[in-house]
Amino acid sequence: MDSSVEQLLNRLGLGSLNASDLYSYPGRNDNWSGITDTGNSVFVKRLKGNPKESLKRYRRILLFERLARHGARPFPRPDFLGGDEEQRLLVFRMLDGIRSGSELAADEEFTESMSAEAGRALAALHRLPYTASDFPEADPHPYPPVEDLRSLPLESYVNATGAFVEAWGLLQRDAPLVGELERLRATEDGAVRVPVHGDLRLDQFLITDTAFYVNDWEEFRLGDPARDVGSYVGEWLHRAVLRIPAQETDDAFSAVLTHEEVVARGSEELTRVLPLISAFHRGYRDGGGPDDDGLAVRATSYAGWHLIDRLIASTRESGRLSAIVRAAAGIGRTALLDPRSFVSTVGLGEAA
Repeated sequence: MDSSVEQLLNRLGLGSLNASDLYSYPGRNDNWSGITDTGNSVFVKRLKGNPKESLKRYRRILLFERLARHGARPFPRPDFLGGDEEQRLLVFRMLDGIRSGSELAADEEFTESMSAEAGRALAALHRLPYTASDFPEADPHPYPPVEDLRSLPLESYVNATGAFVEAWGLLQRDAPLVGELERLRATEDGAVRVPVHGDLRLDQFLITDTAFYVNDWEEFRLGDPARDVGSYVGEWLHRAVLRIPAQETDDAFSAVLTHEEVVARGSEELTRVLPLISAFHRGYRDGGGPDDDGLAVRATSYAGWHLIDRLIASTRESGRLSAIVRAAAGIGRTALLDPRSFVSTVGLGEAA
């Protein structure tokens, strides 16, 4: 932790972390948390990356905070205490006794009532009032990256792992899939535009015994509400698929599942998560989230993209593409190519 953190904390009247036991969490940004010498529990984050890109992320966070603060009702998020644009530093009130949605899901403790609460929170986000002046510049979401599906930038290729190149090769040669992703990007221009999270995953939900928060607003912008809905659905579909034991194993004594066994276990896992997705969708509708005729279909497409995006993300963590990750991407492809037929399958009710 450098002096700029201490300077910001002192400027905000929060005291010093120098004498505190500091903790950091894994992630793409640097972060520190602890209790200051004046008794304030704080979480400090420094946005990393290209200066121009990190500045955009910083300003998106501040824009969200401003809109959330002036909304009709308080939005459930950690208290923002202040920041330093030049240093890309942000300070939040540290929450006590929190668990992330991903931790709860891994322990099978993420309940239907929590999922409904996630839906209501997302509906509140999509209903945040704003004016055109709040978003003066066009800021389209970078994903799905259809330009990269035509040709990867040289920098991405040079720094890529073998698994990354393999995954992109599979995607770029899949003309029907590329066509559907291009169509999905085009539909966003015609959809209602609302404030969206833009990077919704289960680990963005922070839950205590008494409260439910949504976190991490670096990709906040105007967009199609189906993007966030689909990301949530995709998270559960991805987890369901990953719980099917992989057919490839390094353990010579482990039994290899037959195709029929894989299908049966996949069906079991899907049955397990569908009530959570349905509860989320009910909470979203009960909370007044935008629900135009095509939203469920578009959300199913975005859920499909989420599974493919997880395939791409896995290439940064592994040297090869596992069979189970390929299977998840294959399900995503199926949902993208025929989303209307899969609306009910993924727990979003009947397509309009």
